Order: sequence, then structure tokens, then C-alpha cells
Amino acid sequence: MIAARHINRELLAVFVATLLVLFAVAVGGRFIGYLQEAAAGKFAASDLVAIMALRLPGFMQLIAPFAFHIAVLLTVGRLHAEQEMAVLRSSGAGTWQLLVWILPSATLLAVGVGALSLWITPDRNAALDRFLIELRAQATFDRMSVGTFNPFGRGQRTLYAETVSDDGQTLGGVFIFERGKGESLVTIWAEQASRHVDERTGSQFLVLGDGVRHSQEPVSDPSRRTEGLRRQVIEFSALSQKIDTDVAASRRVKPEALPSATLWQRADAAAAAELHWRLALPAFTLISALIAMGLAPVKPRQGRFGRVLPSMAMLVAYYLALLANQNAVLSGHLPAVAGLWPAHALFAAIAAAALAHSAKPARQ
Repeated sequence: MIAARHINRELLAVFVATLLVLFAVAVGGRFIGYLQEAAAGKFAASDLVAIMALRLPGFMQLIAPFAFHIAVLLTVGRLHAEQEMAVLRSSGAGTWQLLVWILPSATLLAVGVGALSLWITPDRNAALDRFLIELRAQATFDRMSVGTFNPFGRGQRTLYAETVSDDGQTLGGVFIFERGKGESLVTIWAEQASRHVDERTGSQFLVLGDGVRHSQEPVSDPSRRTEGLRRQVIEFSALSQKIDTDVAASRRVKPEALPSATLWQRADAAAAAELHWRLALPAFTLISALIAMGLAPVKPRQGRFGRVLPSMAMLVAYYLALLANQNAVLSGHLPAVAGLWPAHALFAAIAAAALAHSAKPARQ
């Protein structure tokens, strides 16, 4: 029991350190991406904290298995590199006893990853979708970047403003570009603009003042077999321009944001692929730990890092196999009932073979 506590204490320390490093790298990279989107005017910089907080469970469920794999690899590798494993074997505690000591920690982590993937992350994804829909639906000027072109309606409309009032509701020096059906184009210049919400329908409008509207659309004359463009220029003192985004399309819930119970009841391939992916992550955590134990033994002169690259290559191959398996289910090339278990079975067999090989006495 003293040896078990010592090994698990070291395993926990290495796991926490590795998790923090991987978490900082993953979250930092995603945060930079969101900063770029905020700079492009997709949302305000003040919304970044809320978005990142809602994304944290999704990051954690993917990072934790990799961090635990590395922790097992380094912990067991050190036991072999410093001859502690030889001492344990001489006292009757070999590879299988070491597996018994580490397995409870791996199982506990797998349960935590399962809770994240099956319940917590889908709930947070749904909350994130609602939050982003609200941002798009509000379309208030305080979420605009002054002096840059701000896209709306999936890029069909672009809005530019030179100034914005302190309350964020009045713009100055406004330019609007809108692409309509076919090749029709509309550009509008206005001295100022303010937001108006129709209380009955909830639709949002820009009330433009003192400007010019240019429009062009293709026209054809079948009798003369000619085509051309119809141009129109209108000067106005007041003009209402609808600025609603495609909220209806945004309200279509993605499988990643659906509860697991809902996915279980649905029969389509997308729901099956997402449900099996959620179930795959706890199994991935356990099997990756077994792979690390099987590949961890090193020669004394190699050091504890001697098997990091081969083991990580195996883990990445396992992860990519799961993605390929999920795509096969999604595309219908693999029955939904099979799920991601073929990939699990393959790498579980590899883990068992590696463990059996590591349990054999070392050749002199």
C-alpha cells in the first residue's frame, strides 16, 4: 500500500502539471482565434470571457485523456529507468499489480470524462448556442467595431460606421453594402443612423438619415435578346433598412448541443455519430492509459522520456481512428449499431499485447 500511494501521488502530480500545460496551449490558441473574430466585429471583446467559460468543458474532456496518458507514461517510465520496477518485481509486484494500483485513478478519470461528454458539455454547448444567437439577434451597435467592415446575415450585408455614440445606439458616417438575389447589389451612404425595433414583430431596422442609395440589378429583354443592368439612385432624408440576421437558421440545434437522451431516441446518422463519440471518450481514457502502461518500460540508460514519441504517435493514431470511425458512421458507410467500437477493439488489443510483453521478465 505504501508503494501504491507513492505511485499514485506521483501520477497525480504529473497529471496535474501536464493537464495545466496542455490546457494553457489549447485554450490560448482558441482564445487568440476568438480575439481575431472580435476584432473583425463578430462580437464584442467583453463577450470573450462568457464564450470561453462555456467552451471549457469541451476542452477538458479532450485534454484530460491525453494528459493522463502522458502522466502514466512518465510515471511508469521513471520506475523502469531508476530500477524501482525491478525492486517491485523482486517483492512480487509486477506489471499486473502496478496496473491494479493505477486502474482506480484511470477509472475515476474516465467517469469524470464521461460526465463531461454525456451531460455537462452538451448542456454548455446548448448554452453557448443560445448565447451566440442572442448576440446575433440583438445586433446592437456596441458590438460593432468602429472603422471596420462588420458582416451581418452570413456575409450578405456589410455595415461600416465612422463613429458611434456613447450609448451605442447612433452611428455617424454610415456605409452599407448588401448583396441581393442574383447579381443585384445595393450600396447606401448616410450621415447618421439609429436603431429601431418593431415591438410587434421584433424585427430590427436602421433608420438612416440624409444619404444616397445606389442599386443595380440585371435585366433582360427576351424580344431583343439583350441583357443589361438597371441602375437607380435615390437621395433620401430618412430611410429604414432591415438589419436582422438569420436567427431562424441559427436556431437549428446542432447534435453537439442536444442532450444525450435526445440523441438516443433519434435514429439519424448524425445523432448516432455524436452519441457514440460521447461514449467513446471515457473508453478512450481507459484504453489510452493501458497503452501508456504497455509502452512505458524503458532501459535504464534511456530515461523516463525514452518512449514518449512512440507512445504519443500511438495515441494520436488512436484518436484519428476514432474520428475516421465517427465519419464512417456519419456518412452511412458503417452501421450505427457498430459505433466507434471497432477502433476501440483494435487499440484495446494493441494495449493488451503491449501489457503482456511488458510483463515478461527482461532478457539479460
